[in-house]
Amino acid sequence: MHKLASGQLAGRSHLEFANEVFREYAALTLPLHGVIAAEDKADGSSVTRADREASAHVLERLIAHTPEAGVISEEERVSYLPEAEWQWAVDPLDGTASFARGLPVWGLAMGLMKGAEPLAGYLHFPVVKQTFTFENGIPLLNGEPPPAPPDHLAPDTLNVMITAVHEYIDVRRIEYRLHNLGSVCYHLMMLAIGRCDAIITGPCYVWDLAAALPFTRARGHVERYLDGSAFELADLRVPPHGFPKRQPMLVGPENVVDGLLRALG
Repeated sequence: MHKLASGQLAGRSHLEFANEVFREYAALTLPLHGVIAAEDKADGSSVTRADREASAHVLERLIAHTPEAGVISEEERVSYLPEAEWQWAVDPLDGTASFARGLPVWGLAMGLMKGAEPLAGYLHFPVVKQTFTFENGIPLLNGEPPPAPPDHLAPDTLNVMITAVHEYIDVRRIEYRLHNLGSVCYHLMMLAIGRCDAIITGPCYVWDLAAALPFTRARGHVERYLDGSAFELADLRVPPHGFPKRQPMLVGPENVVDGLLRALG
């Protein structure tokens, strides 16, 4: 595993920097939560003033913090240093639809990649007051080691979190409770801390995944497309940074993913 030495990409800790950005992000976005309307983007998804302002602020801060690293951000048409080996992948407001409707699950995701390997992740969800960081192999939730997943779960508490999958699969074939909290990144974090058993996401982008994959991979979880093929983050490093296959992806323990693929096949 690559280590992120302090000063490797900047003169100070990425963790310290991320916590500063999280405070600034909350101050910028919380006053706008639920009081501004979303607009439609060309791909049919929504965007708000908060998306754009958060993106501009985070981009400026990242470039100042690590000027030699690239930045791929959902709301920026042109990436900063797209050929750099180190890249930040940023979703400035994951869960825009929830944000625009005044719902609580939305936040900032910043993932740090070396080549096609996601090494570190920094995520902050202001309303639910949860901050997740993964650096040098150490996951933290609000600055502390996350709680261990429970040893036993009642059958009626088993659940899969889904996002934008109804076009592709018949969800009635999934023998789990289904939840959609509106944020792929948050779903992945719930998987990483044992609050769900797998996730299924419709086609998405590098900024939806890079910050969270270090957490789930450290737990030994796998990623598979609906056709059973393996997911490769390298495919998302190049524009338009989305899935090369227009199909959902499943993430979770290998045995759970395999069972879901059989049920949906």
